[in-house]
Amino acid sequence: MKVSKNELTATLKKAFEALGFQSGDYYDAADMVVWLETHGFDGFDRLQAILTYLNTIGPVHADLVQEDEHHSMLDGKGTSILLCGSEAVDLISAQVIKGSWAALELTNCYNRTFILQRLVKAARRNLAFIAYWRQSDYCVKVSIAPGAELPEYQTFTMTGEFDSQSLRIFSGTDMAVIERQFAKELEFGEFLETVSAEDMQACYLDSVEQGIEIDEALWKTLNELVARVLVESTESSRAGAGD
Repeated sequence: MKVSKNELTATLKKAFEALGFQSGDYYDAADMVVWLETHGFDGFDRLQAILTYLNTIGPVHADLVQEDEHHSMLDGKGTSILLCGSEAVDLISAQVIKGSWAALELTNCYNRTFILQRLVKAARRNLAFIAYWRQSDYCVKVSIAPGAELPEYQTFTMTGEFDSQSLRIFSGTDMAVIERQFAKELEFGEFLETVSAEDMQACYLDSVEQGIEIDEALWKTLNELVARVLVESTESSRAGAGD
């Protein structure tokens, strides 16, 4: 079945609210899923893989375990980027605004591809980003120039040791600053492939014009979560009717 972008976003917001996400978190999480799905990065498959966990375990947020002028580290405590991605990007963005460049490592986190949408949004503040993480047996590198509407998404062979549940983000006032400050950290293995901006844009336009294809079982699950919020809201209204 197909749904519109607006309908999907509204449903996801309510579904994440039912899962215990706070107001800002469920708006951000919905945007992350929609962005990935509409740009060709299998947002629904990634969401489906984490829904049972989110429905079983209450929302967990990352802890700041280390911070100085240009570097910080967050412990994701086993949670999803859907819950801690905004926190990470907001933190490193604030550091760059104060000092022109910064690096952040987010450990013990899952679903890192969802970070794409948060980085694209943050780049609109005239900030540049390079992020990378281990995906199975290869490395994903994402680069976004200041003001860019779409990222550069590339994959490389793995070199050295890198925790399979970590995400590293580097940011600066422009790409040259990042590459100069973090030359050693940004050495990658053999280039494998890229997802072009043209492919991302074509996928997005098709989603907007033709509607977004979603599995009926997933849509049913999302609407069951939405119903949970509506029932709680109705019961709350009834309880206060005599006040």
